[in-house]
Amino acid sequence: MKNKITLFSVAMLFSISVMAQEVTKQERGYFNLTEIGYFFGNRTFEYQTAKNAFKSTTDGAYSLSLRNINGVFITNKISVGAGVGLENYTLTEGSRSYNNLLLLFLDARYYFKNESNTFFVYGDAGGAAKIADNFSKGTMFNLGIGYKFKVAPKTAMTGSFGYNDQTIKREPDVTRNRFYGFAVRAGILF
Repeated sequence: MKNKITLFSVAMLFSISVMAQEVTKQERGYFNLTEIGYFFGNRTFEYQTAKNAFKSTTDGAYSLSLRNINGVFITNKISVGAGVGLENYTLTEGSRSYNNLLLLFLDARYYFKNESNTFFVYGDAGGAAKIADNFSKGTMFNLGIGYKFKVAPKTAMTGSFGYNDQTIKREPDVTRNRFYGFAVRAGILF
């Protein structure tokens, strides 16, 4: 009987030790992800010139962004969070047209493996809040793929590439003011 209890205790300690080695800091509980990014793509601007007449232009555009996402890992592969970010969309044609955005969004990620270094896919959806005259409002969504790699015991870096779509609401006669293209981001996760 004593041998069975000892064997059972050793087996339990071994299984707890193995389970503890599988889970890293980024794959359970609360997380904070801070990212910087660069967007490159197009802007389509359409406005009404008469009752049933519209004029549309498409120009190149770019943006710099700073985002912060706070959330939780639901499982060791799935995370959800709420994010806030600052973006500045500017036309590449030398125009002085720019759009400052304060983004409020939800973020969901799926990590392919329960490891410290792994690929992931992400999706964001939300909007931009108008907080001042030089800030615009509108809806946004992002989809992409990235890679997470561990740099310290409780810290990882992320790199991602994805599709961005940002619509900006303006004057009533503007029917479309949309920025769409690709974004490259680098982040720190802890």
